[in-house]
Amino acid sequence: LPLTAKKEVTKIIPWPMGEKVSLVRGVTKGYLKSIFLAVAEPISVLSARNKMPDKDPRRPFSIVIPTLNEEGFLPKLLTDLSKQDYRGFEVIVVDAKSKDKTLLKAREFQKKLPSLIILQSSRANVSLQRNMGAKKAKGKWIIFMDADNRIPRFFLTGVRYRTIKDNPDVFTCWCKTEEKGSEDKAIEVFLNLSLETLKLIDYPAALGALIGIKSKSFGKIGGFDVKTMFAEDGDFIREAFKKGFKFSVFRDPYYIYSFRRYKKVGKMKTLRNYVRLNLKKLIKLKIKHSKEYPMGGSNYDY
Repeated sequence: LPLTAKKEVTKIIPWPMGEKVSLVRGVTKGYLKSIFLAVAEPISVLSARNKMPDKDPRRPFSIVIPTLNEEGFLPKLLTDLSKQDYRGFEVIVVDAKSKDKTLLKAREFQKKLPSLIILQSSRANVSLQRNMGAKKAKGKWIIFMDADNRIPRFFLTGVRYRTIKDNPDVFTCWCKTEEKGSEDKAIEVFLNLSLETLKLIDYPAALGALIGIKSKSFGKIGGFDVKTMFAEDGDFIREAFKKGFKFSVFRDPYYIYSFRRYKKVGKMKTLRNYVRLNLKKLIKLKIKHSKEYPMGGSNYDY
C-alpha cells in the first residue's frame, strides 16, 4: 500500500490511550493478517466507546466507594462516572453513617446511574466498607475508589482495554493532580515513581484511592484487613502478590488524586506524618486511627 493509504488505515482505527498501530508490512498475506489483528484487538474498546451494550450479562466493573461525610466530593466523582464513555459498570457506595448530606447527594444520582447501590456500614472503617461493597459486587472486576477521586470520561474505556491487553489479577493506575504548583507536581511524580520502584523490588504497593482486582481473586485473598488502621492498601497488594497474583501498574488511564489532605494539613506536615506512621507500622506500634489518620471528608474540607 502507498504511504498515504497506510495513513488513512491508521486514522480509522481509534487506538485507545494514544498507542499507535504498527503497519509496516508489504501487501502480502502477512500484511493483511496484521491489518486484521490491528482492527480486531481493540474491538471491545471500540464497542465501549460507541456505547454498544456489553454482551456479558455480568457488568465487567463494580465501582466500590467507601464514604463518611463526603457531601462536597462524592457528587463530583458520581458525575464523572455518569459521563463515562463505557457503560458496563455498577456503582456501590458504602456509607458509614455520615452526619452530613452524603446519602442524600448519592441518591440524587440514581437516575443518572441506574446501577447505583447504596449500603450503610455500622461503623467507619475503610477496610470494612470496601469488603462490604465487594461482597455485594456483581462485576468481574472490583475497582475501589476514594470519594474525592476525579476521573476523565475515557477512564473505564482505558481500564477495560488495559485489563484485556495485560490480563492482570490486581492493578492500580498512575495519578495526576489538578494543582498547578511545582511542589504539587513533585509529589505527583514521587507517588507514581514509588509505585514503579516498589513493584520492581518485589514489594508492590498501591494508593487506596485506586485499586482494581478480579472478583474471584478478591475472594481468595480474603479482603482487606479490618484491624489495620494505616496502609491497609499496601498490605492488601502484597498479600495478593504473595499468593502469586499478577499485579500491574497502568500509566494510563490516569485518575485525579485529591491533595485536600496536603492542603488542609500542609504538605511537609502530611509527608512527615506519613513517614512517622509507616515507622510505627514497621515496628508494630498501635496506630490510633481516629486521631492519627482520621477518615472522613469533614476532616479535610477546604
